[in-house]
Amino acid sequence: MKKTWYLLLFVLILSASAKAQSTWTATKLDDKMSVKFPSEPKKATVNSVDTYAVMGKDSLGLVAAVLDFAVVAHIDEATLATMKDDPQFADQFKTGFTSSRPDFNIGDITIGKWKGNTMYTMSGPQKANKSVLYVQTVIIGSKMYMMSCVVPTGVNVANKDTFFGSLEQTK
Repeated sequence: MKKTWYLLLFVLILSASAKAQSTWTATKLDDKMSVKFPSEPKKATVNSVDTYAVMGKDSLGLVAAVLDFAVVAHIDEATLATMKDDPQFADQFKTGFTSSRPDFNIGDITIGKWKGNTMYTMSGPQKANKSVLYVQTVIIGSKMYMMSCVVPTGVNVANKDTFFGSLEQTK
């Protein structure tokens, strides 16, 4: 019986130390925002959109992107301020996003708030393998900060929550 308790104690200590060793590091997306990744992300810039991506050992995919509407769509901050809370604008964003990810069945887009700023959330399963794509965006000024996470079937969503919860305004 003592051996069972010692084994249980050893497993608990091992799992606690393994959890403590998984450190997430902040990555500056620009001069206003940062987000944490479990490892150093790879940066790419395509069509004036900066993206940062990490593929986890468990095939969990994390991506953060910064899109400046003033540069990409020629929509200035004042114009965007009048449109960003409109459900039609959010639906247009969803339509554009889903056209780039046709392998997912994205559900409804929800308009909410993040620290007083407009936030969109949406998610949907992948048609082929049942992974789930989660997307969260925040609009600040003329920029959209988009975070997406692909969670494979059977993988815990806790890292998605850690990732989404790590978005932070820098000073």
